[in-house]
Amino acid sequence: MRRLAVLSILTALAACGGEEASSPPVGSPTTTVSPGTTSGTSPAAGSAGSASSLPTSPAGQTPVQTPGTTPANPTPAVSTPAMPPSAAMPSTPAPTPAANPAAGEKKLAMDECGLKTGYAGDEYCINAPPADKGFQLHIGPTSYTNPEAKYVLQPGDENVVNLTAVSGNDKDVMYFYRQYRMRPGSHHVILNADGKRIGGTQNLARDNPDFGIIPPENQDVGLPLAAHSQITANMHFYNFTDKPIIRELWTNYWYKDPAEVKEAAKSVFSMTGVTAAVAHSHVVVGASCPVQGTGRALSLYGHRHLNNVRFSIWHTTAGKKNLVFEDYDSQHPGILEYNSLTTNPAANPMTKTTGGTSGILDLKQGDTLDFECEIVNDTDKNFFGANEASDDEMCILVGDTVGAQVTAGCTPITARKVTTSTVPAD
Repeated sequence: MRRLAVLSILTALAACGGEEASSPPVGSPTTTVSPGTTSGTSPAAGSAGSASSLPTSPAGQTPVQTPGTTPANPTPAVSTPAMPPSAAMPSTPAPTPAANPAAGEKKLAMDECGLKTGYAGDEYCINAPPADKGFQLHIGPTSYTNPEAKYVLQPGDENVVNLTAVSGNDKDVMYFYRQYRMRPGSHHVILNADGKRIGGTQNLARDNPDFGIIPPENQDVGLPLAAHSQITANMHFYNFTDKPIIRELWTNYWYKDPAEVKEAAKSVFSMTGVTAAVAHSHVVVGASCPVQGTGRALSLYGHRHLNNVRFSIWHTTAGKKNLVFEDYDSQHPGILEYNSLTTNPAANPMTKTTGGTSGILDLKQGDTLDFECEIVNDTDKNFFGANEASDDEMCILVGDTVGAQVTAGCTPITARKVTTSTVPAD
């Protein structure tokens, strides 16, 4: 079962971070692909930019499930997802993102739906775009008072499921800006349409690009999406609390003028093995990945689990190795963008501040992106790359580029034991 979980995340994460063609996720031990919903005016309509009714719940009503007790080492629950429900329809469309918002407007849209379900995460629900500007993809229960059991994760549950839906665009479109919102308990969502990546995140609230701000050099970047595309959402959720939680996702896709689009983003995906992280060990693993062609990085980050204390990325060019990304929070992983408008903070292991270089990150033939994971395995298990948030690990470089391609075939670095950690203990 654990080996099948590895297969699921490897295939799904092959699209994680970038936007070019890739294979859709395949089955995992807890995966069933179910009929999806349409982000339309009715469950079957599929008109762009609107959605059907929100699940119902009396204000403040407490869920009917009885809270349990969190086990010390939760194990994945073997369950299959219910049919995804009709997509949510907030009462007011989301405002069109400004091309260059003022500094005071740089904040994530949150808590726009007025939900009071009694479940954690009501504040993550956001309004859909206007019908002519985009559409919202929603996956979650049809009712909060009596949610389908397969959308409810009881204390100790952890699983990975594939859910399907139909995109809400009535015609072929181009897009670039996306807004992701998920309830607490989500480790990741990876979205594919007809074998092509159309988004994904490890964060409960994430805009891509940040706050909808598209820098001048990326104004001609876009991704195609065919009308009424079949979408697969690969979703990893875990519940380490003492109360039931709900699996739910809201994703807004904002259209882009096709006449503006001249180039498409490319996926960055490279993993390295974690078998050196045997029980009760502290090690560093990583890899060096060649760059092909000339272009630039749009974003970079690391996919890993809860035993990772540091994820670092270096850009090596002309023999010089530059630290461009470092993050110390595996539960709320950081993502950095590299462009003419974004100023990234400096990485700081003492304060555990995610950081890296700022400005356009040029890539050229012969460069490499080198990454490593510092892993603390305090469990009694040897890690090998299973999709278990607390009981195993992964070390995967992800992101997206334009022009240049970071190859998937990378050279592993020699794993090393850590005697003095670069990251202070909590």
